[in-house]
Amino acid sequence: MAGGCAFEFLERRRERRGFNLSRWIDAGLVLEADQTRLKELPVPLRALVRDVTAERVKQSFQFGGLEHVVLEREEQVRRTLTGSRLLVRVGPSLGLLGTLIPMGTALASLTTGNLDAMAAQMVVAFTTTIVGLAAGTTAFVVQMVRHGWVNETVREQRFLAERIAGELDIAVQA
Repeated sequence: MAGGCAFEFLERRRERRGFNLSRWIDAGLVLEADQTRLKELPVPLRALVRDVTAERVKQSFQFGGLEHVVLEREEQVRRTLTGSRLLVRVGPSLGLLGTLIPMGTALASLTTGNLDAMAAQMVVAFTTTIVGLAAGTTAFVVQMVRHGWVNETVREQRFLAERIAGELDIAVQA
C-alpha cells in the first residue's frame, strides 16, 4: 500500500509537472481539443473528456447525461481510497486480536508456572499489537495523502465539466 502510494506520487508528479488546468482551458475549447492537447491532461481528466465525447457522439446529453458521466468518474476516483480506508479500520483490530489470543495462552502458562512459555507468548502479544498499530498508522497516512489527491482530481473534474457544460449549451444554441 505504501509502495503503491509512492508510485502514485511519482506518477502524479510526472504527469502534473507544469500543468495548469485554467491555462489549459484558456488555450481553446475542451470538446474540440486535438489528441496532442488532450495528452497534456492528467489521466482522470483525459478519461472524463473521452467519456463526454463518447456520450456526445451517442447524443445522450440531450437528456442531461453530463452529470451522470461526471458522477461516475468521481465515484471511480473515490474508489481508490477503499483499500487504505479498510486497513485503517482493520489493522488495529487485528493487532488487538493478535494481542488477546497469545495473552490467553500466556495466562495459562502462568498458572502452570511455566514462565518461559508465558514470556514468549507475551512477546508475541505485544509484537502483534505493534504490527497492528503500525499498519493502521501507515494506512492512515496513505489515506490522508490519497484523500488530498482525490479531492484535487474531483475539483478539477468538476471545473472541467462546468466548462464542457458551457460548450454544450453554446452548441445547442447554435
